[in-house]
Amino acid sequence: MRAPLTSPARNRIRRGLQTIGLALGLLSGVSAAEAQQQPTGVAPPQGEQFFLRIPDGWKEVVRTRQQGADIVAYVPQEQNATQWTDMLSIQVFQGMTALPAQSFYERYSTSYRKSCETVRIGQMQTGVSNGYPSAFWIMACGNQAQAGTGETSFFRLVQGNKALYVAQRTWRTARFDAQKTSPITGPASDVAIETLKHFGLCDPSMADRPCPKGQ
Repeated sequence: MRAPLTSPARNRIRRGLQTIGLALGLLSGVSAAEAQQQPTGVAPPQGEQFFLRIPDGWKEVVRTRQQGADIVAYVPQEQNATQWTDMLSIQVFQGMTALPAQSFYERYSTSYRKSCETVRIGQMQTGVSNGYPSAFWIMACGNQAQAGTGETSFFRLVQGNKALYVAQRTWRTARFDAQKTSPITGPASDVAIETLKHFGLCDPSMADRPCPKGQ
């Protein structure tokens, strides 16, 4: 069990959350323990759970709960919650089982348009992953007014039977014209997509929704 956070620690996390990203600031969102492999000898959790392959060399920098939802965020070892250029976050909205992916997509889109000088909103792609409805989209903010930086995020949403789950891979960059160019190169984009492909839901009690080996 983790020790309770002291007031200074809570303040640091609060400041970090304010700079994590446009979408993460808009919607709070993880039962972070579920994102990590269970220790040897400990029975895995039963029922619906999410899984995600954290990139090698990345560390957890945020774990908190806001407005009834949970957030966990990871960055490369040399970065931290306030000074980062790369972040992977997971959000879990417990009990949110009826809100369609389109509503989330539109809400994120509105936030980007309000906060950025130039915006590129990618089309949402939908499908089914391991028996669960899923969606993927990309959003780019060329210049966030308050931070003075650019931001690009890839989103993967999976709708579960008990909660709604969102994974977000974000880059913070120098300002750019989101309508004309992107600072995210092909290889970086490919790695991010591959990471989000390994984000999903499973239920060990259901034969048609198996968990990955080792989960």
